[in-house]
Amino acid sequence: MNAEQHESGSWYWEVGSEQCPHGPEPDYDTQPEAWDIWIDRHTGSPQDVRICLDAPAGEACLQCSEDDGEMVPWESCRIREHARPKQGVVPNPGAEHQPVTVLVGTLECLDRECDEYFGDDGDEIPDMESCSHIREEQACSCQRQDDGEYSNDPCPARSLSVTGGTA
Repeated sequence: MNAEQHESGSWYWEVGSEQCPHGPEPDYDTQPEAWDIWIDRHTGSPQDVRICLDAPAGEACLQCSEDDGEMVPWESCRIREHARPKQGVVPNPGAEHQPVTVLVGTLECLDRECDEYFGDDGDEIPDMESCSHIREEQACSCQRQDDGEYSNDPCPARSLSVTGGTA
C-alpha cells in the first residue's frame, strides 16, 4: 500500500442514524413521490451501506476507512506522511512567518511504534531519538494546522523571498 492510494474525502453517516434528518426509507409502492425525494439524498457507499448525503461525518482517509470498515479521520491516516514540530520547538505566537523544524513521517514512526524503536528482545531502545524513516524539514509557522501538524502547502512569504539569479 502506498501514500498515493490514501486521499482525503468526505465521509457520511449511515441512513437511519441520529444524524440523518430524513427518517426511514418510504415505501416505493405506497409513496412513490416521497421515495423519489428520499432517494435523491441517499446513496450506496463502497462499504455496501446506504449513506445520507445531508449528514457528513467529516474528512476521512478513504483507503484507511475502507480497510477498517469505519471512518478513519484524515489526520489519523496511517500511511500518509505527517509533519509535527520537533520536540521543544515552538514558534513565537506573534510571528506570522517563522521557520519551524518539523519531523516528517508516518504515524507509526512519529508515535514510536515502528520496529526500529525496539530491540530483538522486544524492549524499547531508550536512547533512540528517531527511526530512519523520519526526516527533518523546515516549515513555516503559517503552515500550522488546527491539529498541531504542519501542512505541505506553500508559504506565500517564502515564494516572495526568493532572490538571486539572472534575467
